Amino acid sequence: MTDPRNLTIREAGRQIKSGELTAERLLESCLERIHAREGVIHAWVEVYEQEAIAEARRCDRELQEGNLRGPLHGIPVGVKDIIDVKGQWTRCGTPVYPARIPAEDAPVIARLRKAGAVFLGKTETTPFANNDPTITRNPWNPDHTPGGSSSGSGAAVADRMCMAAMGTQTGGSLLRPAAYNGIVGFKSTYGEVSNEGVLPNSWTIDHVGVHCRSVADAAILWPCIREDELRPFARMPEPPVRSRRRIPGSPPRLGYIREFFEAETSPEVLENLASVRERFIKAGAEIVEITFPPSFAFISRCWRIIKQAELYAYHRSLFEAHREEYPPKLKDRLEKGASIPGHEYVEHLRYRILFQREMCERMADVDAAIMPIASTTAPRGLSSTGSSVFNQPWSVSGFPAMSLPTGLDANGLPFAMQMAAQPYGEERLLDVAAWCEKVLAFTARPAAEGIGSP
Repeated sequence: MTDPRNLTIREAGRQIKSGELTAERLLESCLERIHAREGVIHAWVEVYEQEAIAEARRCDRELQEGNLRGPLHGIPVGVKDIIDVKGQWTRCGTPVYPARIPAEDAPVIARLRKAGAVFLGKTETTPFANNDPTITRNPWNPDHTPGGSSSGSGAAVADRMCMAAMGTQTGGSLLRPAAYNGIVGFKSTYGEVSNEGVLPNSWTIDHVGVHCRSVADAAILWPCIREDELRPFARMPEPPVRSRRRIPGSPPRLGYIREFFEAETSPEVLENLASVRERFIKAGAEIVEITFPPSFAFISRCWRIIKQAELYAYHRSLFEAHREEYPPKLKDRLEKGASIPGHEYVEHLRYRILFQREMCERMADVDAAIMPIASTTAPRGLSSTGSSVFNQPWSVSGFPAMSLPTGLDANGLPFAMQMAAQPYGEERLLDVAAWCEKVLAFTARPAAEGIGSP
C-alpha cells in the first residue's frame, strides 16, 4: 500500500471521503517524514504536532457524523511564516521582526480552514521574504539551495512532509522554489487571492500562491483560496475580447518565448525544453513563437523600482531603528528604496500598465505561454536562493503563472518550465498545464537519502 503522504490531495481526499484512509493516519504519515528528515532539510520553523493531531481527529469525527467540510477535509498543509495563522507565532524569518501571535487568520488561511485543511505548521522563509538565504536545504540534494523566499514550503511539499503549502511571490519566490524542488507552483492573477494578514514586500506586486505535487491538486486548491470579492491594491486590465477559444482537455496552442530567456539559460536547460516542446508537438500541441512587446524593455527596472520603493515604505520605521541588524542584501534593497524619487516610482507604475496591456494582446492567440523558469537547475550551496529575473515579468504584470517539473538533470536535480496566461485565465492555465503534465509524466521524487529517484 502506498504510504499516505505520497498520495496527491485528490487521491487522499477520495480515500478519506470513502473511509479507506483517516485524516489522522494521513497526518501521522507526514509527521513520520518530518521526524525522519527535518534534521537534514530544515523546512519548518514550527510544527503544530499536537494541535494538528487534534484537528485531524476532529475531521475524522465530523466525517463519521456526515459532515464533510470541503475539498481539503483532513489534508495537511504548511504555511509560509509571513502569513498569519490565528493563535500561532508569525516570525517572518528574522529576529528583527517583532514576532507576534495574531488574533485572526489571514483571509487565505480562513478560507483554507473552511475547506477542511489541517495546518501542520509554519515553514521557513528567508528574512522578511527577501533574498538573504535561509537554512532550508533542497530535498533532492541537501548541498543545493531549495530556492526562496518560500524555501520551506517548496522543500516540505517535495519531501512529502505535507500535501501542500502556502507561499508568496514578489519576484520569483513561489515559482522558483517549485522548480528547484520538482513540484507544481501556482500563482493566480494579482489580487485574486487576498494579501491581508501577509507581511508586505510590495503592495502592488505581492501574490499568495500554492506549492503542491500535481496540477490537479492546484486546481483543487485554487477555488479554495480565491476571494469572492476582490480588493486588489493595484488595477489589472481585462483580457482582450478576441482571446482564443479553447476546448478543455484538447491539445493546446502554446506560445514559446525565446527572446531574453534563452540568452541567459544554460545549454542543459535549453536542451530539456527543446525535448519538452518536441514531446508536446508529437502529442498534438501547436507551438508558435511569440515575442515580448516593446514595453518589456522597462520590466526589470519596473520590478526593481516599484518593489524597492514599496519595500522601504513598509520597513521605514523598523529599518531606521534597527538598520545594522538587517541582513545585508535586504539592507541594500532598503537603502536603494529610500533614495527613489516619487516621480520615478509613478513613471514605472505607468510602464507596468503599458506592458500589461501590450502583453495581453501578444498572448491573445495562444492558450498559454511557455519559457524557462530559471537559467539552471538548483545551484549548489546555500549562499543564494537563485535569480528571480525569469519570473519578474509575470510578477510585475500580475499575470497568472505556474511551474511544472519536466525531468531530471545529470545530477538528479529537477528541470522545470514556466507557464503563463492572460489575466483571469486561471482555469485555462490549469487545463493546459494538466495536458502538459500528462504528456511529461514526471513521477520522480526525493529519496530518503536526499538524491532523487524514480
